[in-house]
Amino acid sequence: MESNDKLEQLLRQMYAEEPRVDVSEEWRKFEATHFPKRTWAPVMKWAAMLIGILLLSGISYAAVHIVKSINRTAEVVEDLQSETAEPRIYNSQSSAESADSMLTAEPKTFENVPLKDIVQEMAAYYRATVDIKNAETAGLRLYYPWNPQMPLMQVVEELSRFEKVELTLKDNQITIE
Repeated sequence: MESNDKLEQLLRQMYAEEPRVDVSEEWRKFEATHFPKRTWAPVMKWAAMLIGILLLSGISYAAVHIVKSINRTAEVVEDLQSETAEPRIYNSQSSAESADSMLTAEPKTFENVPLKDIVQEMAAYYRATVDIKNAETAGLRLYYPWNPQMPLMQVVEELSRFEKVELTLKDNQITIE
């Protein structure tokens, strides 16, 4: 047992001589060597705020343009729906329509209407002039579905396809030849 007593005595001496370790102090030393001070912290905060503001601004800008494009799309759809509506029938017997209704952009169908009246109404819509060189051709009665959305040149070409009808367009003047 004596050996156990000696061992015990040695252990007591050893622990009695061992200096006490301050854990907090040791942790501070460890932090200092492994985690250097952050001098960029304020700059990083400002950078993060700036990025956040830019991100929100970009989202707002995109939202405004999306709403505008949706509104434009709705307008185009409305226009297309109005274009596909039934065309109005225009008879020569009811030619007492007012001048402002003649300038509407709705599709029209001319039925049994003299070419001269058709061309004059179209010229008024496109702000063109009419020159009649052949009265016989101008008196021809036609059936023609007119879409005011078409360019004047295309309308003149379509009307010129009728037999005995020759129209020309030059310098915004329609000539019936």
